[in-house]
Amino acid sequence: MKKKVDFCIGIFDNLTDEGLVKIKNDIKNCEIYGIGVYTDKIVIEDFFTYPINNLEKRMEIAKSIDGVRFVFPLDTNKPEELKEIIRKETIKIMEQNNLKNILS
Repeated sequence: MKKKVDFCIGIFDNLTDEGLVKIKNDIKNCEIYGIGVYTDKIVIEDFFTYPINNLEKRMEIAKSIDGVRFVFPLDTNKPEELKEIIRKETIKIMEQNNLKNILS
């Protein structure tokens, strides 16, 4: 049985072939797939690296993956805050697709 919604999170600066294959497999197993992209601040402060591309470009990279329906920025790496952002973004996309009743 397919999931209604699935997602992944990451930096999305240099997407590896292996990462792309995993995302495409996940997309096949759900109806709506989204990607959360960490902001520059989180990449620098939490992952101790500098992104090659700015957030907008990294979000474009994520959006360009065939089958991705929504992309959203993540300005935290704290699990509880991530859950809340992902929940809100999922509700927003489901409302846009008239699927809110699925979450009830």
